Amino acid sequence: MGYDLEKKTTGSVHSVSSDHEAGCKDSGDLRAERPSQGSSYQAFFNIVCVVAGTGTLGLPYCLAQGGWIGVAILVLSMTMSIYTGILLVKCLYYNGHTRVASYQEVGAHAFGKWGLGAVWFFHTSVILGVPVMFFILSGTEISGLTKESVPGISKEAWIWICCSVVSIPFVLMKTLKEVSLLSVFGVLATAVLVGVATAESIIAFPNRIPFSYDVIVVRNLPTVVATMSVCFGGNVVYMHVEEAMRHPKSFNKVLASAMIFCCLMYALVAIPGYITYGPFAKSPILSSLPENASRKVATIMIIAHVLLAAPVLMTAFALEVERIFSVTVERRGRFGERIWRTLIRLGIMGVVGGIACLVPFFDSFLSLLGAFGNCMLIYVMPIGFYWKLIGWRTMKWYELVWCGIILVIGLLGCVIGSMDAIKALHKDFTQGRK
Repeated sequence: MGYDLEKKTTGSVHSVSSDHEAGCKDSGDLRAERPSQGSSYQAFFNIVCVVAGTGTLGLPYCLAQGGWIGVAILVLSMTMSIYTGILLVKCLYYNGHTRVASYQEVGAHAFGKWGLGAVWFFHTSVILGVPVMFFILSGTEISGLTKESVPGISKEAWIWICCSVVSIPFVLMKTLKEVSLLSVFGVLATAVLVGVATAESIIAFPNRIPFSYDVIVVRNLPTVVATMSVCFGGNVVYMHVEEAMRHPKSFNKVLASAMIFCCLMYALVAIPGYITYGPFAKSPILSSLPENASRKVATIMIIAHVLLAAPVLMTAFALEVERIFSVTVERRGRFGERIWRTLIRLGIMGVVGGIACLVPFFDSFLSLLGAFGNCMLIYVMPIGFYWKLIGWRTMKWYELVWCGIILVIGLLGCVIGSMDAIKALHKDFTQGRK
């Protein structure tokens, strides 16, 4: 896997980058300034572009499932995600001598091969699952948008067309620093989407069907927690974002700012959407909006977000695969490195596109992804790894209580939420829903 598990206590891991490694060693500070890396603003946009997106569209439906308590769960999920994200990045520097390269290596340093395997399993399910979710949504929405003008192209065909478009930056742009420009436009597209969804919900409010609101639906809370965890599921790329920062010590502030910004956007969609559509809110919320120009704009914006955000997530996964196979200029040569990287990334895109065509149910897939992968990666594993590598004794009593609450919520969301999502997917397939 690119490092020796037997030497994990000595920190035999990947350096931050060759052009600033010497400066870090001289200063004795692994998080010293990295002059050749990107700015904090680029890091902010990378996080927001990955975190904010399709999960936003499922939030009114979440409130419809769980009631108004979902707003509190949204804020709680944000707070927990910020906290565990900070713990996870601290684990990268746990020994004070070298920087651990990735989430997988954090798991390996904490629990050996079992930790490595567990992270790989859940990490892969999320970092490939989110692009799958992106392409399911994009194919569905483009198909609906063009059903009159281009009736002969199926939803599956549109999914592959989107995959082909995303393959261009995914193959050509090597690192997250290079794809950061895409994330800026992705954030702008998401902001427009939020504005349209909010405005349309407010405009439709006077004509809504009378109904009552639920304060809390206890039975659905684990599923709500699991689905909302997708909305803050950026820690699969945090290590790469922090690695690409010129001022890595600013990561905590950048992370908190990005998550608060995302939470505000989520609230702007979730609250008006639930107020207007109540128990009839659909996932994605675009399905509840009236067929007009604004809905078309919102559809175009979410498609734009998919095409701009997917390369960020998929590049983070590709970098891990390329590290395993030593796909570097030094090992493969300049031409060989390009060929290997192209083949690996096209293979990843093929797998993602194939799954998106086989599982065309956005809402159920969103719930399963959040429950199965994100609850473990966001809430459970960072705490377990921090306790093992740095030690629970370094924490105050109230931090330990807080960690215990996060662990319970994460485990319940994973187990119960996964069961509910699998049942929903089974129902979707057996009933043939499209």
